[in-house]
Amino acid sequence: MLARQMPDYSIAALLNRSGKTTPHGASWTRTSVCSLRRTREIARYREGERQDRGERSLIEAAEMLDVSPSTIRRMIIEGRLPAEHLCKGSTWIIKQSDLTRPDVRQDASRRRSRRSPSSCDANQKCLEL
Repeated sequence: MLARQMPDYSIAALLNRSGKTTPHGASWTRTSVCSLRRTREIARYREGERQDRGERSLIEAAEMLDVSPSTIRRMIIEGRLPAEHLCKGSTWIIKQSDLTRPDVRQDASRRRSRRSPSSCDANQKCLEL
């Protein structure tokens, strides 16, 4: 359920990007999402709630394993890292316990070691952009 994963303004943005409208045909706003939640008696998202449940986002998982977010996404697609994706455009939810599994850590380490090495030439200068 999106209400347990992200704040109302993020849900409204996600619904609008998906082309969804309110029952009256209007665009979603934070207020309209809030109103729907209250009508359906759905508790609102509380900052830090996912962390309290032991869940991490794709970006948080990448930071924990010291790999890029695209590497985490590939690990998920390949079935090496279990994750939940409630709908297109929503946050990937990854359990903290899965990020500490030895096989997941080894896979991340193996992928990290495949990064392009820096130049071995000590005389080569770095390009400053």
